[in-house]
Parts: sequence; C-alpha cells; structure tokens
Amino acid sequence: MSRGARRALALALLAVTTVITIGVTSAPAQAMPNEWYRCWISGEGWMWCMDV
Repeated sequence: MSRGARRALALALLAVTTVITIGVTSAPAQAMPNEWYRCWISGEGWMWCMDV
C-alpha cells in the first residue's frame, strides 16, 4: 500500500470516528421513568429501587 493511500485511509478513519463520537455524545439520554422496581443489591438482597 502506498504512502498516500495509507494517509487517505487514516484520514477517513479519523473522520468516521469523529462523526460517530459527536453523534453519540450529542444524542439525548434515554432516561427511565420514575417508577419503583425490584432490584438486587449485593450484600443486602432484594429491595425496591428507583432511578432518579
């Protein structure tokens, strides 16, 4: 593979990585609704939990 082709491939990979990173970090968070649910707490056992 020539030096120019390797450089073009590296720049293309950098561009794709940048676009994916920006897309992931700018996407809205998928928050869970404020509801109680059963959860297992290590050392405590089954409890009722809520994500806030």
